[in-house]
Amino acid sequence: MTFSEAGSAQEAHEALDEKRIEVVGVMEIAPGGRTLGAISLDDGRCFDLALPEAVLTQRRRWQNTRVMVSGPLMYWPQGLVAGLMWIDIKDRKVEGLGCSGSIIYVEGIRRL
Repeated sequence: MTFSEAGSAQEAHEALDEKRIEVVGVMEIAPGGRTLGAISLDDGRCFDLALPEAVLTQRRRWQNTRVMVSGPLMYWPQGLVAGLMWIDIKDRKVEGLGCSGSIIYVEGIRRL
């Protein structure tokens, strides 16, 4: 994962306790964002999502739908300024900030 600001890249640290997570909730996709989405769980928690291109190309199909997502759980690097910075997670650029301090790199997604 890399962290970028105004065109310069720096290394960011993935969470030391990175683990695979699977959650169920209602997904929203950020308009105009690169790959950022969010999932709101029934218990009120929210996770940011690094979404695959296949989901973004079918934005209307996925927007505001109940889904189950799975993938590695990571944390946003400290010091992100909304609108000015993004992070690269594997093959995805994700703009900060979202609804939480953590982000799921979505490897699996299913409509419910």
